[in-house]
Amino acid sequence: MSATFSVQKSFAGAQLEAGLTRSRAPAIRNVVVANSKKTDLKKQGLESIKNAVVKQNLMGVSKSMDKKGWTDPSGRKGKGFGVYRFANKYGANVDGYSPIYTPDAWAETGSQYSLGVKGLIAWAGLVAVLLSVGATLILSTSQLGQ
Repeated sequence: MSATFSVQKSFAGAQLEAGLTRSRAPAIRNVVVANSKKTDLKKQGLESIKNAVVKQNLMGVSKSMDKKGWTDPSGRKGKGFGVYRFANKYGANVDGYSPIYTPDAWAETGSQYSLGVKGLIAWAGLVAVLLSVGATLILSTSQLGQ
């Protein structure tokens, strides 16, 4: 099935005839299979988190969803697969093997500023440069600069 349409050139005024064709060939599907090993949640940097709910959320695990008969807030019954259906096979979902918040992997001084005086001077210099560039842009684009 071919459809034609005409387009007028803007510079010459002549019409162009162009045909549209449809392909009936099936789409080629590529299946990509990664070598997946079971993810060990103990090695993901979440063991130092004290709050159990936060720890489970970061791991992508729910103790209540693993049991049959649980219901979600809208009243639908769960099937007992948990948050991630293949957790027993692969170990974790994306939250487990690539968590957002991993305090065990941080440096010991991660909660403290350790650059000292040189770092403060560099930071103050950067702030001063940004403020001066901003002031220059404001003055150059306003009536005050003319």
